[in-house]
Amino acid sequence: MPNDEPLTPKTGLVVPQAPALSAAQQAVLAELYLPLMGPLAYSLYAALRSLQSSENELSNRRSHAELLGILNVDLPTVLAARRKLEATGLLRSYYQQDELGAMYIYQLQAPLLALQFFADDLLSVLLLDTVGELRYQQLAGDFAAQPIDLTAAKDVTANILEVFHVDSQKVTTPPLSVQKVRAQLAANEPAEDHSPVLSDDDFDWQLLGQILKQNYVDLKQVASSRQLIITESRVYGISEIEMAKLISEVASLTTGQFDENQLKLLIARRYERPAVSSQQVATEATVATTTTKDNKASAQLSTAEQQLVTYAKQTAPYDFLSALKQEKHGFVTSGENRLVHDLIGRGVLPNAVINMVIYYLLQNRELAALNRNLLETVANDWQQHGITTPEAALMYLKQRKQPKSTPTRRKNNRPTRKEIMPKWAQQQQQTESGKQPAQTGKQITAAQRKQLADRLAKLETNSEKED
Repeated sequence: MPNDEPLTPKTGLVVPQAPALSAAQQAVLAELYLPLMGPLAYSLYAALRSLQSSENELSNRRSHAELLGILNVDLPTVLAARRKLEATGLLRSYYQQDELGAMYIYQLQAPLLALQFFADDLLSVLLLDTVGELRYQQLAGDFAAQPIDLTAAKDVTANILEVFHVDSQKVTTPPLSVQKVRAQLAANEPAEDHSPVLSDDDFDWQLLGQILKQNYVDLKQVASSRQLIITESRVYGISEIEMAKLISEVASLTTGQFDENQLKLLIARRYERPAVSSQQVATEATVATTTTKDNKASAQLSTAEQQLVTYAKQTAPYDFLSALKQEKHGFVTSGENRLVHDLIGRGVLPNAVINMVIYYLLQNRELAALNRNLLETVANDWQQHGITTPEAALMYLKQRKQPKSTPTRRKNNRPTRKEIMPKWAQQQQQTESGKQPAQTGKQITAAQRKQLADRLAKLETNSEKED
């Protein structure tokens, strides 16, 4: 969640002592984590290590001004870098107030080992999207252990009891000092950090298992790869049948097991396709509109809005983003794809609501590309307000009555707000108009003109209150 606690250069900070990183951990940090979080977050991690306090006393605190001086950046930049460290599991942040004032406690976390990193679904998928398939394969090869054939060798390693004399009584009953140290270390051991678990209520695991069983795929490995399968299924809208085909393609014919990295690469190549045409989007949305169920929320929406809601419900986030970007004559960047992966991986919003977040930022706010801070801010706001459907998202935006389209200001004039509607919605409106000859493209009735005037008057009133 975004930081909601006050933070100024005078706010104190304490960095408890953390174990030094091994050479292997430093290599993982530089080669695998750095591409994800960027150079500034990497520098922040090093700066926090330089500010560690050996006493671990909260009264022995520094200020954020000292941290800003080390990095030579402003506070918002440090905060953005800090959140990247938190998101990648390298930092735990705590806030508290005492008699000395506000303070943050930053607990540095060691990076995962290379094997653990590549086994993590979210981190490995993010790395693949960031560096590309070729570099991803190179990194995997660099960190892959090269085993030595020991079949012809004889193990002559000495046993500890052959070298050292240890009292057997002390081994069976450890001394009190040893027991105290064990208890102290166990108490200081950080709690296990669990990755976010995505909801898989809509995924038919029984159907997937039946298909894979017929193809002699190892179902135990499928169960262990549950999180990866759900993540990829939600991102690209992959059905159970299609997922079974993909897994079968990468599974071994002899053992029935499959390489998760190969599955990720296959899905990335297969589904990161060019954006669908606007005509295809219009056709799919028109068909989908006929199946929309009437409910209390959708009854208050226009035809174009109902069409948008239906399309958001039936489209995977990547395809939805691709369609919007093509309407703007743009393309989906690797960074945007990574942001969508990350948001889905959090498991806090349904796909349809994520689509509405994308629509709101790219259409209503006229952004050329998705921005991490804005995307997370809007998603966090909607989650806090219990937005779980696209209808609720539209109603929430209407209730706020604060359109985010870029205003065009002129001297002594109010900003002119422009409502942007995708081409598929415009085509749907034209189709509806063709069914009603009494209302042509630019003609409106007297009742509609009065309703429009009332809405404009309310907008002007709200604008005066905002100013």
